[in-house]
Amino acid sequence: MNKDIFLVPNLISIFRFILIPFIAFFLIYYPQSTIIISILLLLSFISDILDGWVARKFSMVSDLGKIIDPLADKLTVIVIATILFLNTRIPTWFFLVVILRDLLILLFGLILRKIKGITLMSNYPGKIAVLGIGIILLLTIINGENYELLFNIVSLLYYIVTILILYSSLLYFLRFLETLRGT
Repeated sequence: MNKDIFLVPNLISIFRFILIPFIAFFLIYYPQSTIIISILLLLSFISDILDGWVARKFSMVSDLGKIIDPLADKLTVIVIATILFLNTRIPTWFFLVVILRDLLILLFGLILRKIKGITLMSNYPGKIAVLGIGIILLLTIINGENYELLFNIVSLLYYIVTILILYSSLLYFLRFLETLRGT
C-alpha cells in the first residue's frame, strides 16, 4: 500500500487535501476574495473528477485511493460547510444533513473496512449530491452578504440536494448491509 501513494490519482487526491487549508484561510480571513475562493474550489472539483478518471482509465485504482479520494471530498465539504455555518451563511438544518451524511458514510466505511476488509466506492447520486453541495456553497460564497441576489436559486438547490443526499445515503446504506451479509 505504501507504493500506492505515488500513483498519479492518489497524488491528485493528496493535492485536494493541500487545497483545504487555503480554502479555509480565504473563507475565514478574506471572505470577500470570492474569485480566489472560487478558483480554489474549482481546482478541488476538477482534481476530484480527474483522479477518478485517471484511476479508471489507466487501471490505477487502489485501496488507498478508495480511502483518500472520498476522505478528501468529505473533509473539503465539512470544512467549508462548518465555516459557512459558523458565519451563519447556511441554514442549520442543511449543515446538519451534510455533516451527518458524511459522518455516517465514514462510520459505515470504517465498519466495513474492519469487518470485511472492503472499501465501498461512492455512488453516482452521491457524487451529484456533493456537486450540488459544492454549487450551493460556491453560490453562498459568491453571493456574499447579498442574500437576496440568489436566494430563490439557492433555496431550491437546498431541497434538491437534500433529496439527493438522502437518496444516495439510502443506496450507500443498502450496499453496506448487502456487503455485511456477504451477498
